[in-house]
Order: sequence, then structure tokens, then C-alpha cells
Amino acid sequence: MSELEYHVGNRIKEFLKSEGRSEVWLAKGVHCDPGNFNRTLKKESLDTDLLRRISVKLKHNFCAEYARFVEKQIQAEMKSDIIELP
Repeated sequence: MSELEYHVGNRIKEFLKSEGRSEVWLAKGVHCDPGNFNRTLKKESLDTDLLRRISVKLKHNFCAEYARFVEKQIQAEMKSDIIELP
């Protein structure tokens, strides 16, 4: 994944794997239906409250990770704006 790409569902799955936890465990911990949770993690973006609950349950700030991703996009956009000036 490049620094201008961020798939939050994949990132959460990677983190779960590194912690030896299952998606079912996490789904139950954030009060989601385990059957639908896998589909949720296939998405590139999640509801902010769900992302907060996942971050708290895993004790890892995915919101901050996402904020860093957005900041990199802003910086890249600013650089392209500078280049495009006449």
C-alpha cells in the first residue's frame, strides 16, 4: 500500500492478525453481528463511531492513522497546486 492509500478494513485485519485475535472476537467486542462484520471490514471506509469503538477495543488509534493518511493527501495536493502555478 502506498502512502496515499489507506484501506481501514485491511489495516484492522492486519492488526487483528498481529495480535492473534479473530474478527468474530472483535465483532462481539464492538457489539456488531459477527456474520456481517467481515463485509464491514472489506470496505475502504467505516463509520467514525465504529472506528472509534474498534480503536478502543484494540487499544490502537486507527482514527489517528487515518488522520495521518489525510494529512499526507493534503500535503501531496498542496505540492501539486504549487507545481501547477503559472
